[in-house]
Amino acid sequence: MKILMPILHYPPVIGGFEVFSQSIAEGIAKTEDVFVITSKVINTPNQETKGNLKIFRTSPWTLKNLSYSKPWFIFGAMIWILFKSIKLIKKEKIDLIHAQGFLSGILGYLLKKITRVPYILTIQSADFSVYHPRLNINIIKVIYQKIEKEVFKNADFCHAVSYHLENHLKDFGIKKTIVIPNGVSQNRFKPDPDKLKTRKEIGFDTENLIVCVSRLEHKNGTHDLIEAAKYLKDLDFKIIICGDGSDREKLEKMVEKFNLKDRVLFLGDILHAELPKYVACADIFIRPSLAEGFGIVFLEAMSAGLAVIGTPVGGIPDFLKHNENGLFCEPGNPKDIADKIETLIKDKALAQRLIQNSFRTIKEEYNWENISKRIKELYKQILNK
Repeated sequence: MKILMPILHYPPVIGGFEVFSQSIAEGIAKTEDVFVITSKVINTPNQETKGNLKIFRTSPWTLKNLSYSKPWFIFGAMIWILFKSIKLIKKEKIDLIHAQGFLSGILGYLLKKITRVPYILTIQSADFSVYHPRLNINIIKVIYQKIEKEVFKNADFCHAVSYHLENHLKDFGIKKTIVIPNGVSQNRFKPDPDKLKTRKEIGFDTENLIVCVSRLEHKNGTHDLIEAAKYLKDLDFKIIICGDGSDREKLEKMVEKFNLKDRVLFLGDILHAELPKYVACADIFIRPSLAEGFGIVFLEAMSAGLAVIGTPVGGIPDFLKHNENGLFCEPGNPKDIADKIETLIKDKALAQRLIQNSFRTIKEEYNWENISKRIKELYKQILNK
């Protein structure tokens, strides 16, 4: 079986889609041939071979910001990836295309029309108006939804990573759907036995360390987290924000406005290989999302032994249960976010109970090896229909 993944971004680019893509590609490549065609990234070779996995990077420009791509970069990369994919499908006699997300879905749709090779589509997000507030214009939303519907309808199967997203597919009348969640590598994201020592070594000497791993975009609610920090000034804490994005300048101005420069620190892009150290040395993980297809970073924090705070939106309630293995805060409510952080700082017994229950959740349901096997079975199902 030969699988092609034509995707705009792939690690070291940072994000949930990228983690999923790499985990599935490497898992499937243990027994099958997998080809990834993606865009060029700074300090990364244009071609790599890792056993049965071959990665080709092609685009008119090289991506330098690992958290954000400008429209002109996306447009150029899509065209390059499309033509490279057509050539590779013919050369390698590809059996199945695995498209991931809206842009990759367009590639899957076009490639099927041109080559007649079937495609499966994975979706990890919905809520267009929240994800792209700058494009929240009626004509753009109408065009987006029409293209999205065509991509869904023409896929041989649609895979959602949460029940929230499966409902999004069903709203379009799609019947061939399946829910298979994201996962986490417990070998990489594991508890730090000496958090205080590690955080001193990397420059965050504080009694309570809070971490947020997030692209700095509106939908992730980072602005609400920063505003929440102004209610916590009487406590000994620091918030480190790992990630970059188009909202960074606005968020930095908020930190300055609220006089939080010593409390809220922007670390910028952290390579996924380095991320476990920054997560595991913290006590609390929070991302107060306004929309979330799933949220792999929550699983990573749970696996690393942190008490987790999230919002009851999108796919998060699939794995995070309030007062069982985490806490929910109200979306868009900085005061409630602050209250939940303060609760975990002051109630160590509660925090420890949530952490212990998190381990059980991760171990039982969110292992990448098992998820890759389920994806592989789906491939076989499509090809044997």
